[in-house]
Amino acid sequence: MANQWFQFKQFTIHQQHAAMKVTTDACLFGALQPVFENRGRGKRLLDIGAGTGLLSLMLAQMNPLSDITGVEIDSKTAEEARANVNGSDFAETKIIHSDILDFEPYEFFDHIISNPPFYESQLTSENILKNMAHHSTTLTLESLFRTINSLLKPEGTSSVLIPHYREAEARYLALAHSLFAQKTIQVRQTPEHAYFRSIIFFSRKPANPETAEIIIRDENGRYTPEFTKLL
Repeated sequence: MANQWFQFKQFTIHQQHAAMKVTTDACLFGALQPVFENRGRGKRLLDIGAGTGLLSLMLAQMNPLSDITGVEIDSKTAEEARANVNGSDFAETKIIHSDILDFEPYEFFDHIISNPPFYESQLTSENILKNMAHHSTTLTLESLFRTINSLLKPEGTSSVLIPHYREAEARYLALAHSLFAQKTIQVRQTPEHAYFRSIIFFSRKPANPETAEIIIRDENGRYTPEFTKLL
């Protein structure tokens, strides 16, 4: 059974109600987000599918002067994320209970992140919350990129964490909505494992995208220096 809480240096994530618990790859994704000048002063950042509030709080920790909003479709999960935020040093972070497809902000965003539902057209569990968290039953990749495009400032950036096998599909769908891949980081558990996650950074500027890799643990099961430095 997964822990009902996860302790970070500057905040605690309680996850009793969330279908998606804290994961290593989500922590890595959060750690790789940009740190803006002047601690993010005046920047507007959006976390689509906020879950426990983990990524919203990691954004706030790196950019404490930014205006940060997390949008979560499930009411109990949103309530838990709000409690996690209120118990932290970053209580100004906003958690909104809404379907992102119905979300209408008063202003566009400088940077948008999402750890979206992973799977489409695959077997689903009987647990509705897990279905929403793991499967694209409510938010497909196509609708995600369409939404990012509609909410992003012209000079804005975005990033997503997806299964590696969907990397090419994600690039194609993003391009259809004028989002150009700038950099892709492919993640594997150990040197012997295949890639299992891809982290893709987008902007509206055409580019020859860079590709890099991160290995979480070495052949002896220890965290690699690169992973340790990030987290």
